[in-house]
Amino acid sequence: MSLRLRLVLTIGIALAVLWSGAALWMLRDLDRHLQQTLDERLSMSARMVSGLLAQSRIGEGGAPAMSMRDAITVPGSRGMACQIRSLRGEVVAMTRGAPDMVMAAAARGYRTQTVDGVRWRTYTLQSDGYSITTADSLDERASLRRGIAFAAGLPFLIAAAGGLLALWVGASRGLAPLDQLRRTLAHRQPDTIEPLEARSLPTELRPLIDSLNRLLQRIAQAVHRERSFTNDAAHELRTPLTAIDTHLQVARLTTGSEARQALADADEGVRRMRATLDQLLMLARVEGRLPFDEGELISADEVVRRVIAASAPEAAARVACRGDGGAAMVAVPPALAVVALRNLTDNALRYSPPGSQVEVVTESDGANVRFRVIDQGSGFSLDDRGQAMQRFWRGRGRDSSGSGLGLAIVDAIATRYGGNIALGPGDGGGTVAELVFPRQQEPSMDFRWR
Repeated sequence: MSLRLRLVLTIGIALAVLWSGAALWMLRDLDRHLQQTLDERLSMSARMVSGLLAQSRIGEGGAPAMSMRDAITVPGSRGMACQIRSLRGEVVAMTRGAPDMVMAAAARGYRTQTVDGVRWRTYTLQSDGYSITTADSLDERASLRRGIAFAAGLPFLIAAAGGLLALWVGASRGLAPLDQLRRTLAHRQPDTIEPLEARSLPTELRPLIDSLNRLLQRIAQAVHRERSFTNDAAHELRTPLTAIDTHLQVARLTTGSEARQALADADEGVRRMRATLDQLLMLARVEGRLPFDEGELISADEVVRRVIAASAPEAAARVACRGDGGAAMVAVPPALAVVALRNLTDNALRYSPPGSQVEVVTESDGANVRFRVIDQGSGFSLDDRGQAMQRFWRGRGRDSSGSGLGLAIVDAIATRYGGNIALGPGDGGGTVAELVFPRQQEPSMDFRWR
C-alpha cells in the first residue's frame, strides 16, 4: 500500500467516523425537537378549536348556537385529523376520513395507537363540555423525518466526497518531494557518494536526508578504506614477492651454501610478507568496525602478561614492568588491547640498543588506564612524532625490517574505543609512548544493613 493511499485512508476513516457520529447526534437531536414541535402543534390545534367553541357559545346553560342534529364534516388531509365530541359521546364536528377508533379517546393528553395498520399520535383536550381530539399519522411524520434527513445528509455526503478528493490531491502534492527524492536516488550512479541537497526539501524530510548523507559518508569512508587496503597491499607486498622470487631463482641456479642461503633469505621474505599481511588485515578490521570479543574483560596486568608471553625469550627478558594500576579493568577487547601494547613494546625493543631495558609502566585513575612504554633508543624528532602514526612510515635512518603499520594500528584501536596515544621524549633520552584506554567501570555494590 502506498504512503499516499495509507494517509488518505487513515485521515478519511477518522474524519468519516467523527463526522458520522456528529451527524447522528445532530439528526437524533433534530428528530427529538421535531417530535416535540409536532406534539405541540397537536396541543395548540386542540386549544385553538376549544377557544373557537367557547366564542361560539350563546345563551345560558352552555347551549351551542349551532344545531347538534348532524355532525359537521370538514375536508381533511390523509395524515391529519380532528374530531369534536360532546361529553355524551355525540360527534359535533370532524374531519373527513378520520377513523372513529382513533378519535374515540377517553384519556386526556397524548397517546400513540395503531388502527388498521396505521400508527397515530393523538392529543385529547376536554374543555367546556367538549372532548377535542387532534391526531397526526406517524407515517407522515416518518416521511417528514426522511425528507429532513435527506436534506441535511446530502450536503454532508457531497462535502465528504469533496473532502476526500481534496485530501487525495493535497496528499499527492504534499508527498511530491518524496517522489522527487526517489527519482533523484534512482538516477544516481552506483559510485556516486556526494551528499544530497536538503535545502529545497520540507523540514520533515531533512532528518531523513541527514541520515542518508551520514550513511553516504560512512560508505565513502568504507570505500576509501577498501581502496587504501588494496593499494597498500599491492604496494607493500610487491617488494617482498619480488625478493622471494629472486632468492628462489638464485637457489635454482646455485648449489651448496649459496643455495641454502638463498632459501633462507626467501623464507625470511615469506615471514616478513606474512607479518605485513597480518598487520594490514588487523588494521582493516579495526578501521572497518568489524566486531571483536567486546563482551570479555581484561585487566591491565593481564594485558602486560600476555604481551611478555607472546614475545621471544630474549626480548621478554629485556622488559621491566612496574606501576600500581594493574588491577584496573580495560574497556577494550582483550585481543586488541594486547595487540596495541605489543606493537608499542616491539617498536621499543627494535629501536633500543641491544641489551638495553624497556620499561612498561601501568597507571590508572577513576576514568582511564595508562600504559607507558619507555625505551633507550635515539628518540623521535618533532617532525617524526607528527608523522609516526601514518601508514608505512619508517623515518630516515630507522630500521626498515618492520611493516610500518604498528603505530597506525595502535592509533586506530585507541581511536575506536575512545582512547589516545602520544609520543614524547624520555627524561634520559629515548622515547616515551603513552597509551590511554578507558577504564571499565565496575558496578557499585550498595550494601545496607537491616
